Parts: sequence; C-alpha cells; structure tokens
Amino acid sequence: MKKILYLVLIVFFTACGSDSRKNFVNEDASYSDKDIVNGGTLVAGINGEPDALNPLTGLLQPAINIQSLVFRRLANINEDLTTFSPQLAKSWEFSKDSLSLIFHLRTDVFWHDGAPFSAKDVAFTHKIEVDPKIFWDGVSFKEDITKVTALNDSTVVFYFAKKSPTMLMDAVEGFILPEHLLKNVSPEKMPTIAFNRRPIGTGPFKFKEWKSQQYVMLTRFDRYYESNKPHLDTVVFKIIPDGAGMVRQLLSGDIDFTEVIPPRDFVRLQKEWETGNSPLRPVSYLGRTYDFIGWNLLDSAHFRQMRDKYGEDFTRISEYIRPHPLFGSRKVRMALTMAIDRVAVARIVNDGMAMPMNGPIPQVLWAYNEKANRAVPFDPRRAAKLLKEEGWKDANGDGVLEKDGRKFRFEMITNAGNTRREQALTLIQNQLKQVGVEMVPRITDAGLLFGRMLPERDFDAILIGWNVGLKMDLSPLFHRSSFFIPFHFNGYYSPEFDRLEELAVSTISPHEAQKYWDGIATLLSIDLPYTWLYYKMECSAIHRRFKNVVIDKRGAYNNLEDWWIPVKERREIGE
Repeated sequence: MKKILYLVLIVFFTACGSDSRKNFVNEDASYSDKDIVNGGTLVAGINGEPDALNPLTGLLQPAINIQSLVFRRLANINEDLTTFSPQLAKSWEFSKDSLSLIFHLRTDVFWHDGAPFSAKDVAFTHKIEVDPKIFWDGVSFKEDITKVTALNDSTVVFYFAKKSPTMLMDAVEGFILPEHLLKNVSPEKMPTIAFNRRPIGTGPFKFKEWKSQQYVMLTRFDRYYESNKPHLDTVVFKIIPDGAGMVRQLLSGDIDFTEVIPPRDFVRLQKEWETGNSPLRPVSYLGRTYDFIGWNLLDSAHFRQMRDKYGEDFTRISEYIRPHPLFGSRKVRMALTMAIDRVAVARIVNDGMAMPMNGPIPQVLWAYNEKANRAVPFDPRRAAKLLKEEGWKDANGDGVLEKDGRKFRFEMITNAGNTRREQALTLIQNQLKQVGVEMVPRITDAGLLFGRMLPERDFDAILIGWNVGLKMDLSPLFHRSSFFIPFHFNGYYSPEFDRLEELAVSTISPHEAQKYWDGIATLLSIDLPYTWLYYKMECSAIHRRFKNVVIDKRGAYNNLEDWWIPVKERREIGE
C-alpha cells in the first residue's frame, strides 16, 4: 500500500488580505549586516506538544518545526517550490543518462556530538527511510530511487529506475540522520529510543532541554558550517495549546512569535500595528491547508461486501462501485455545490482570512492554473432546477425533497475540536435547507473518523481539510492505485483521471506536464468528487525587535539562523 507524505489531516476571500506579498521580510533601513552582533533569545509559541524530534517518527507540525532547526537536508526548496538551494550538498549534477544524481557534499559539517558528517550518513538515511518496518511518512518520494551509494566521504549517488521531473525533489526530501548513532537501532525499537527526545543533528541549533507540556529549548551550535550563524543564542518553543492563551502571552510579551493566531485576533493585531499601537508585526501568507466537502460516491454496504469477497483487488475496482443513492450523480453534486455560498462560508468562519478554491490543485503549487478550473457559482435557483431534473421533488410539502420514497437527508461529519469546521457545518446546513436538502451535522472524534468510518466508507459526506505537500501529485486522493487507502475515501474512479495523472507525473518538461495538470483540474472541477471550500491564509505575528525574518508558504522557520536582535533591544527570558 502506497505510503503518503502528501496528505496529513489538519487539526482564509481575504477581507484583510491587502498584503498580497508571498513572503514577509522585516525590512529596516537603519540596520545592515555589519551591525549584526550574535546573541539573544526567541520565545516562540506552539500549539501542541511535539510527538517526537526524530524525523522518522515525529509527524506533528510543532515537531517538524523543531526538526527543521536541528537537522539539515541535502538541499532546501526555494520559495518558488521548484528550485533548490544547497545545504549539506554544495552542488549536484545528473549523469549522462539522466538516471542518477551525483551530490558533492560539504566537508566542514559536524554532528552536534562532534562526529564528522559524511556520505555514509546520506546512504544510511535513505536505507532506513525506505525500510517498510519504519513507516516513514515520506517514503512515497523514494519509490523511484533504486539505491544510494557513497562513493567516498564527500560524494553520494542516487540511482533512479526512471526519469521524472521530480528526481531532485525526491532525492533531497527528508532530513539526514546520523549513521553512527542509529545504525544499530532495529526498526521495531525506533519509536521508543532516547533519540526521539534528545536528537543529534547538523543544523544551526542543537537540542538542550524538553520539559513535557511546557517547552522545548534549543541553543546555538557553535560549529555550524555557515560562518557566524546562527545569530540567536537560544530558541525556546513554549507549548500553549489554547488559541486565546497564545494571543494573551503574545500581547503580554511572554512569547515573541507564533505562527498560529486565530483569524479574528489577527485582524485586531493588524489594526493595532497599522495605527502604531503595537510592537507586534502581523504576518499573513498563503499557507498550505484547505478545507473541502468530500462526497461518498459509493454505496457503502456494497463496497464492504465486495471487499469481504475479493479483498483489496485493484483489477476488480469496477465491481466495487455501486453509486451512492444521493451522491453517485454528478448532477446532484453540482447542484449541492451551487446551493452552498462558499464565499460567505469562507469569509465568516475565517474572519476574511481565506481565498476561494475551485479545483483540486492548490494555489501554492507550480501547476496551479485557475483558468483550468470550471468554477461553480452560488446559484440556489439553478441548484433546485438540477435536483428537479434528477427526479427530486417535495411531494408532501414538508420542505424536504423526495425521490422513490427516499428523503434527501444525510449526515455531514467533521472532526471534533475544530470550531471553524463546526461553524461551517451550521452555515452549510442552513444553505442546503433553502433548496430542500436536509443535512444533519455530526461532530466525530478524529480517531473514529479516520480509524473506522473513512476506511469502511461508512459515511455520507465529510468536511475536513488537507495539508498540501510540495510535490505535484494527486494520485493518493483519486488514482485507482490508492482506491483502498483511507485518504482515497470517497471512491472516485476515472480512467481519464488515471491516464492524465500518469502522463503528468512522468513528463519531464513542466511546460508539457502543465497541459495534463490543466486537464486534471478541468475534469475534477466538473466531476466534483469534492466541493472545495476555501484555501487558508496563515496568521502569524512577531515582535519588531527581530530582524532578517522571512516567512512564506514553506513555513515560518525557513531562515531562523538569519534572525537577529539589536543588542539594545534584547531581553532575558522571564522579563
């Protein structure tokens, strides 16, 4: 079964989106590089306890943020999400047959325990990443890599089974791990080793302390390979699970920065900053998360019956498909989408911090082309007409449509604890009621939702969200090869999609691939296996004392080694 990096369950039509810049740079003409004096502390608020600081086992966003400072990759993706800048590798080139990629590594890199970094660490990292017993969530990036060989201490070669436009991305995905510390760890013991809470990396900051439910502390690594970096002495990640508490501590000065501000508080902070009444600079940027409604296209009972009979047999997919009595019709899905005022929903539940989304390709990815989508307008009158054409009528005058003795009534589920989605359910319920559709909201524990309901296809419709990976790949959601995995939960099957997806991911030229991605965007925005709702803006704020800050769609800690504080503006922790 194909492992998935592309998707992670995420636990804003922009009213205040006048700042259209894709990133934020703290510009201050009164300072220059010669003014930088190393020292100072950043206290960052995070909204949850990290699960692990080992990149193989830590999957939650707070953990990934910390890992990105402790560890390094061979190369780091740039803001355009297509090109890369060197990190542990100083350069690279393809072989003559374009089936192998040679990396030339830096020779001035050390692990935090003083051991020298070498090509053996790179080869070891690949070996452990693809071990099926490890269950590393990025293994799908490595599927076309046949082997990785260290030629000498500073040269490593990645060999590929076939050419693809993402070979470099596939090779450099994942943080490099220390062979000398992990080579004797069995895969079964990886989730429980001390390294998960006391990592050793090659990054600009080294691990200092983790006090559960309170904070994780990192300190400057003096032997970091970039001269005179990092500039900060200490970074403290303070765990504040409550959104209101996060804002209070930001306003009180207990924390300097957070990337997780509720939209309503962000709007208030923005007004205070613009009027000069706050030292907190608000930063909004197009993030990597979107919310959508997923329609169950299958008759659930028939699906389970066929699975019990044949198991997970990809050659018999057509036999598993019996249309859902409500959502098996594309015309019905179109009508329901037309009946939902998605612009209003996005504006209300996100306080304006969202953008419309009309198709399957996220706005941050290179293949996004809004013109390829077939945008569905908010048109309740047209929605009612389409439902009537499908045979749905209010025969008894009770306000709910009927067909063949069945009421147009269904449940729409979302995960508990997400107030944004819960509010969206209520809005959508009222909008669908206007066209004679009775939607019953249901709030469900995420474990039950993803552990049983989605794998069993035991639902009608669901409102959830995906976090977008950096690789242009929709196969985990809609391709026949992922038909039985939980993330391909709604039973969409289209030979035309499969054809276009296979062409798109195998075409070397981005220009040539674009026509296939455009075809996919058009197809899915007409078929509507999802009703896409909105693409979120991320809301952050940082105290203006911090300089050289860059925040963009790659995340909030892309260049933390460059952040610095003027000496006269520094403060001690607890002041």
